[in-house]
Amino acid sequence: MGDKAMDKRVYGPQAHAIILKNNEVIKLVIRNPEDALHPLYLHGHAFQITEYGPTKPFVPNNATAFPVVKNSDLPAERDTVVVPFYQYIKVRFRADNPGVWMLHYHMDIHFAMGLALTFIEAPDVLQNSQVSSEML
Repeated sequence: MGDKAMDKRVYGPQAHAIILKNNEVIKLVIRNPEDALHPLYLHGHAFQITEYGPTKPFVPNNATAFPVVKNSDLPAERDTVVVPFYQYIKVRFRADNPGVWMLHYHMDIHFAMGLALTFIEAPDVLQNSQVSSEML
């Protein structure tokens, strides 16, 4: 992609790509407004869960309201988490692994629902590290 490697338009509209800069800290809020558990997986990274709690105003009147929990002191790292029903989670990770990575729910039906993200991480760094066929 040359000097356009950081421009998401070159990857096409079908990719819905999110371009990440090298070593950028990414913070995401993931909400589950449903009464089903959703296992979420991030390829290529371990993330920290920094906060979780109820998805107000989505919590129905008859649902149990859980308190907000903030994990500020050394939150655990993982690559998979179950997002509880009527809850949100906040996660963060460092974009320190150049490549193309997916964030998705771990049930096939979720793909059909569009519940997946494609991160194109540090494509400028990645292309500069590629060995050309002339060098082989």
